[in-house]
Amino acid sequence: MDKLRVGFVGAGRIADLHALVYRDNPEAEIYAVCDSQEEVARQRVQEWGAKTWFNDYRELLRDGAVDAVEILTPHHLHAEMTIAALEAGKHVSLQKPMAINLSEADAMIAAAQRSGKLFRVCENFRYYPPFVKAKELLDEGAIGEPLSIRVKVIYGSPQFGWPVSAEAWRWRFTETECGGGPAIFDHGYHIFSIVMYFLGPVEKVFAWIEWREMGRALASDFPAVIIWKHRESMRYGSWETVGSPELMIRSKYYASDEWVEITGSKGVIWINRCSGMMLEGPPLVLYRDGETRSFDTLESDWGVSFVHAGRDFLAAIREGRHCSLTGSEAREILQFSLAAHRSAREGREVRPEEMTD
Repeated sequence: MDKLRVGFVGAGRIADLHALVYRDNPEAEIYAVCDSQEEVARQRVQEWGAKTWFNDYRELLRDGAVDAVEILTPHHLHAEMTIAALEAGKHVSLQKPMAINLSEADAMIAAAQRSGKLFRVCENFRYYPPFVKAKELLDEGAIGEPLSIRVKVIYGSPQFGWPVSAEAWRWRFTETECGGGPAIFDHGYHIFSIVMYFLGPVEKVFAWIEWREMGRALASDFPAVIIWKHRESMRYGSWETVGSPELMIRSKYYASDEWVEITGSKGVIWINRCSGMMLEGPPLVLYRDGETRSFDTLESDWGVSFVHAGRDFLAAIREGRHCSLTGSEAREILQFSLAAHRSAREGREVRPEEMTD
């Protein structure tokens, strides 16, 4: 196969990280860029060395030179653009979350099956080296039988994070465009994904999700506490999200960070950072038999996870295989997320299979 030619649909802030995989890549290139803002599309073409640009994604899809697309747009556009790209014969890597409801998710899965093309939802947290190593340790039995998982997410002052335009933030605070709130529905898709990655499918969930005024008629969905039971054995989990508006978080990216603690019958695993760099010390620690083992040499820059995710997508196209997340995997995570949101609204325990459209 010749060099894969990829089109970017959406060229905003997160595209900086998706573009890393194509830098000096002998097997693939960013061939075309589409953005609703012409100046952004033109700037990205120059920055990335792409061949052409578009304002309308449908024009990009009509370009026969494009083999695959990365869709990096607001959530309410995911289904429409993904289905159109698959019908145009393009492989698709879609930024998470998959969709804003299960009907859209089902339509996307069906379109992928009809097309025979690769469709995956990009969940970069599953490619973050400390998470990957932690999963290896779990599977090796390093902490015995997994019993529980605990996740903490914290948001600090945005003035210390990545510069992001107000317009790029605004759609995330609009439920019809985001599907929910920026903390639990948008960023939270990562968390729903990794807890299932570590401990498997979820049987039931209970959630408290509050809303905090952010100014300019905007509100965010935190603080929040979500608890659940996994289907397998007696495995439980909890996740707390909090916003600390005056807190400085060391980060090259968004002003946030995540920690994970997994307890087993014989030991404990801690993953001490992800999108930020708040905690110094090793990114991964294992405790067992009275001894602590630190994994100091793991790559722990969050941007690396996008590179690994992108390389797997390109390799999967060449090898004719699936890669994480498949449409069905992504739908199951969306169902978990929607169940948590229903629980918070209705004040009751919810099973994911209750969620239908």
